[in-house]
Amino acid sequence: MKLLVDLLVAWALWFLVRRLFRSQPPLRSTFRSTPVRRRVRAAGDMVACTHCGLYVPRAESVSGGQGTAFCCLEHKEAAARH
Repeated sequence: MKLLVDLLVAWALWFLVRRLFRSQPPLRSTFRSTPVRRRVRAAGDMVACTHCGLYVPRAESVSGGQGTAFCCLEHKEAAARH
């Protein structure tokens, strides 16, 4: 009888531990919750800084004359000095 109770307790513990670990989602699935293409499109149209080559969203860039774009005001001023 004691063996039967011990087996029943061991089975209950195994069942609870297994169920506890199954309820947590895997870590990898939370990292890539959105596809890569959707994340890239959400960033908007990207332009390269004429001075340093850094890519920035067009909405955040500083526009210069003749269709040039810069990542910051300092690079626009540095290009104007040269």
